[in-house]
Amino acid sequence: MQESDMETRHDSVVDYGAEEVANALPGKHCVYSSLRTSLRRYGVNMAESELFMLCGSMCAEYGGDLKRFGPEKYPEQLQEMAASGGPVIRVEPWVAGVSDETNLLQVLTSGYGTMLHTSSTALTYHDVYVKNYPRGHVIELCGLDLQERTAQVNDSFLLDSSGHAMTYVGSARLDDLMQGIIEYAWLVEQPAPLSPSEMHAACAHHIRQYLTGHEAIWRGVPTSNESESQTGKAVTGKQVKRGDEGYRAFVGDFHLLADMEDQDFRTYCHEIYYNLRLGSALHLTDYTADYCLLHQATLGPQTQHVIELAQALYADWHKLNLHIYKTGLQLRKHRMPEITERALHLIERQRHMLEELMILAEKAAE
Repeated sequence: MQESDMETRHDSVVDYGAEEVANALPGKHCVYSSLRTSLRRYGVNMAESELFMLCGSMCAEYGGDLKRFGPEKYPEQLQEMAASGGPVIRVEPWVAGVSDETNLLQVLTSGYGTMLHTSSTALTYHDVYVKNYPRGHVIELCGLDLQERTAQVNDSFLLDSSGHAMTYVGSARLDDLMQGIIEYAWLVEQPAPLSPSEMHAACAHHIRQYLTGHEAIWRGVPTSNESESQTGKAVTGKQVKRGDEGYRAFVGDFHLLADMEDQDFRTYCHEIYYNLRLGSALHLTDYTADYCLLHQATLGPQTQHVIELAQALYADWHKLNLHIYKTGLQLRKHRMPEITERALHLIERQRHMLEELMILAEKAAE
């Protein structure tokens, strides 16, 4: 858009430069790649693996539903990042009938971009979102034209049907986006880069949370030390388990699949495959290797061993996950005990890998 247009339509349009937006690289996960791109606009270069560690996203959560296993919700991950010394990001829920596009315009005029957590069904700019099962997805809103009812968006993790990650930088129909927004987020202050020691301290802190099963409040469910009399409400739902305990509880419930109807068995195997692939085991091992490779100089020579552990573990999780997917397609319910045993073995190796990294990170943070 020409500068003269910006001057005459400033009440309707925000555009922060297509060239800068187009430089965004494809990522490995929508949350951390969108964060990475947003921070780059403020001159802070952080890797996805660093943001994954800062958000404490290794501490996947399980509350008893085999279809749901992964990191905390989007706002909680951003809160963890700020509490770990990382960038401070404000998150606002999108409330039907209350929030509207002027909220987004106000946020856009205060900075370089806004992150949207939205349903994939609203992302009509690519068939992969329209044709597949709806899921939450994070993109950047980089420009807004209220008169033309269009938005300029940056999608840094567009996973096509072949599993190849690419980017989409271009326009989206604003009215479609309005139908799917869950919440929007933006940086509230100039972010500052973290020193290696600060980064390692945060990494070690979250690994310790993973190892100890640090509890979290999930959708108003009290932690175990809160009695019914303290809250004034009956405790509903199951206690959420995190980190190592969450992985073990999740895999421990695989036995429930044996008694399911065929279609349910297929569906649950597919969801387990999806959750292990995106957000939990495969990202945890992949980002651990990336983090160690990035910080090998400050973590020390023993880091190479952790890298090798992470890479081998990634490969074995990948093999097992494909096995789970095929088991669902073939309705081989008798395989679940063997799958459970293999998964528990990988979880034990994962714990050992993170313990080794925690020792190195704590020493490097001193």
